[in-house]
Amino acid sequence: MKKPALPEWYWHAGMHDSAITDIEIFEFPFDDGKFQKEKRKDDRNMLKLTIDTEASLGDPDVREIHFYNFKILSPYRKLRKGSEFWWLSDTLKGSEGHFSLEIKLQNFDEQPQDFTFKIEFERSVVMRSQE
Repeated sequence: MKKPALPEWYWHAGMHDSAITDIEIFEFPFDDGKFQKEKRKDDRNMLKLTIDTEASLGDPDVREIHFYNFKILSPYRKLRKGSEFWWLSDTLKGSEGHFSLEIKLQNFDEQPQDFTFKIEFERSVVMRSQE
């Protein structure tokens, strides 16, 4: 059975040993039309992950990942100032319009150190260093 193709925006080489250095959540007013980047009329919210790929064994060009119309499905851990979540692996499921992503993360400043971050979202935009 043939595996479904991954979306164009996906980090095909992987993100192992990349660090999430910042997490921001944005709530958009209904149809405000003021967000000038990639916000669409029907976007309700966005989760922004800022990524440091200096130590990455995979895709070294990813700088930010924006998840639109997201819902966090796992207990949410806030990133403490000066702390980082290390990306171990991920699993993406779904198709255009509805995705589910599980990211296995590690934080040496927390107990337990390893945990899984689960999120559902409608679309994603990946900001890369050459963009």
